[in-house]
Amino acid sequence: MPMPRQLRDESDFDQLPHNIPISATIADIEEKKGFIDYFLFVIEVRTKGGGKYLIYRRYRDYFNLHQMLESRYSPEDPERPGPNTCTMPSLPGKIFLGNKREIAESRIPELNTYMKRLLGLPTWLLLDEALQMFFYQTEQDRQHQPRALRRLRPPHPKSVSTPPTLHTY
Repeated sequence: MPMPRQLRDESDFDQLPHNIPISATIADIEEKKGFIDYFLFVIEVRTKGGGKYLIYRRYRDYFNLHQMLESRYSPEDPERPGPNTCTMPSLPGKIFLGNKREIAESRIPELNTYMKRLLGLPTWLLLDEALQMFFYQTEQDRQHQPRALRRLRPPHPKSVSTPPTLHTY
C-alpha cells in the first residue's frame, strides 16, 4: 500500500516569500558619536530570492528582538502550549563596563552565530513581524554609506605557483 501523499509538494521553505532573510553576517562596526557614544553593527542580509543589502543595528536592537521572540515563542510559558513554540538561540549578555569598541568587536562572532541560529529556526518563525522588522532595510539604512566592510572582503585567490621552466640551449 503506498504511503499517503503530503498535502503539498513543496517544502515549507520553498513556500516562503523571496524577500525573507536566510542569512546575515556582520560586515563591520561603526562608531556613532553624540550625546551618547555607541556602535552600530553593519549587517549584510541575504534573502531567499538572492538579494542582498546592508542594515545597521545596535546591540539593544538584538536584545529587544530576543526579548520579543522569547515572550512569544518560549516553550517555558505554561499558558502557551502548542506547536508554535521553540527554543531561541542564546544571545550574548549585556556588558556595562569596558572599552566600547573592544566590546563591540568581541560580540561579532557571537552575534553572527546568534543570527545564523535564529534564521535556522522553523520556517513559521521567519514570518514573525518582529523578526522581519529587524532584518528589514529601512530608508535610513538605504541612505547610510558604510565606511568599510572589513569582514566581507573576498578571500584572496590562492596564488598558483608554476614550477620554473628549464631552458636548454
